[in-house]
Amino acid sequence: MKTLGFKRWGVGGALIGTLGLGGVGCSGMHEQTWTMSTTDKIPSAMGKVKVKAEKDGNTRVKVEVAHLAQPASAFDATTYVVWLKPEAGRAQNVGVLNVNKKLEGSLETKTAFKDFSVIVTAEKDANVTAPSGQSVMDTKVVVPA
Repeated sequence: MKTLGFKRWGVGGALIGTLGLGGVGCSGMHEQTWTMSTTDKIPSAMGKVKVKAEKDGNTRVKVEVAHLAQPASAFDATTYVVWLKPEAGRAQNVGVLNVNKKLEGSLETKTAFKDFSVIVTAEKDANVTAPSGQSVMDTKVVVPA
C-alpha cells in the first residue's frame, strides 16, 4: 500500500491533506470548531464556536467562552448578545451569553445559515435588534454542504 507522504511536506502537506479530505470535516455530520477573534480590551478572553450539520438541514451552533469579564466591568454594558450574520443579510440576535463567576459562558442555538459570522457584542439591552455595542469577539463559519 502506498502512502501519500504528506508528513515529509510539513505544514504544506498537512494543509493539502486536509483540503484533499474535505476541509475541517470529511462529512457534513461531523462537529467543527472555529476559534473566535477577541477585542484588545479583554486580551485574556477566549471563545470558540462549534457547529454541526443536523439531519433536518439546520446547523447546530454552540458558542463557548472563557476568561470573559462581566460586561459591566469591561464595557459600558449590562449583557453580552450573540448574533448570527449571514453572508448577505442582517445580523440576528440569537440570545444572551451569560457569564458565570468562573468567567465562562455558553449559548446553543440552531440556524438554517451555512455561511455566516458569529459575533458577540456588549450591549445595554438584551433585546436590541441590531448590534449597537462594542464587538467583543467574532468568527466566520462555513458549513460544508
